[in-house]
Amino acid sequence: MAASLMDTYHYWGAEFISSFQRLVPNRGRFFMQVSAVGDPGLAFTLYFPLLLSVHAGLGVRLMWTLLFCEWSNMILKWVLAGDRPFWWIHETTMYKGLPPPMYQFPITCETGSGNPSGHAKLNAAMFYVLVSAFITMVVQHSSSLSEQQKTWARRGLWAGYATWMVLVILSRTYVAAHFPHQCIAGVAIGIGMALLVARMPVLEVMSRKQYLALSATIITTVLGVYFGLQLGGWDALWSMEKAIKWCVKREYIHLDTMPFYSFSRFSGVSLGLGMGLSSPWYKKANRSRFNWKMTVSLAVLSLGMSQVGVMVHQSLPRSMVGLYPAEFLLNATVTFVLVAALPHLVRVASNVPAGDKFKKN
Repeated sequence: MAASLMDTYHYWGAEFISSFQRLVPNRGRFFMQVSAVGDPGLAFTLYFPLLLSVHAGLGVRLMWTLLFCEWSNMILKWVLAGDRPFWWIHETTMYKGLPPPMYQFPITCETGSGNPSGHAKLNAAMFYVLVSAFITMVVQHSSSLSEQQKTWARRGLWAGYATWMVLVILSRTYVAAHFPHQCIAGVAIGIGMALLVARMPVLEVMSRKQYLALSATIITTVLGVYFGLQLGGWDALWSMEKAIKWCVKREYIHLDTMPFYSFSRFSGVSLGLGMGLSSPWYKKANRSRFNWKMTVSLAVLSLGMSQVGVMVHQSLPRSMVGLYPAEFLLNATVTFVLVAALPHLVRVASNVPAGDKFKKN
């Protein structure tokens, strides 16, 4: 029954994708740009360091939200084992003749399983955090807006959020990376993750031992699910073979979409974030005393450091032994520098007195 229902979702999803590509031709570049704006890699290398520089508390909340999204996404993809459109149409028995025409693009051939959509989940969570924070910290506290204007501002921001999420869903389906129901599931889970982290302020003020325990939990749960599936006779990396088999161009297969690359990224970031938040440097930064020049300097340094991390990542040979441990250490180091070392450097260089305890912005 469950298999039959899923086949029905897949069938109508594939029909929608094929029809969508035919009805809106030559829009691949546009929809790839939509996906690029909300790419998980960009969230870690651009949005997080920039937001962390402007508002430390909000930046930390955003990163924990991203980490919880990535963590749950990897486990759910293994447990739910959802197909992707670009290979499902070739392997299903529902098409007695030729499968429907479906174009592929440079971002189509992701190697993980398809359910839920990580792109949709991360965008839903990330922009939910940003929109809700903007409403709370700017709109609600604005003295130049009337109550009616504040209401319309809130409605406009949430309408913009909803519009963006529709574009993300259409993008992921147009490029045949996901079925529509996988994107909808991703949006729902992403919003849930954002709400969960917002109700866990303790994530910003834990001890070093607690952060180490949380990072260890993230690592062991992922590895536990992986080896549990392997011991149970189920190949957790089954989707990689299908992606490689049915991708029309080998260059469409990217390292960044492989399950254990994602794991090395978010587990490394979780360690670096925890070590940074529990560091004396972070506590001494006393960010409430940063003026606009210090904030701009920190933003420039943070973006520069983030790009250094990107360049090191790109320079690592894809065939090197220990690639994933190297990625883990790289992400942990860069995150620690962004969270603790750079704010401390800017504070010291600007002769700002050290704070004696954790302070929220």
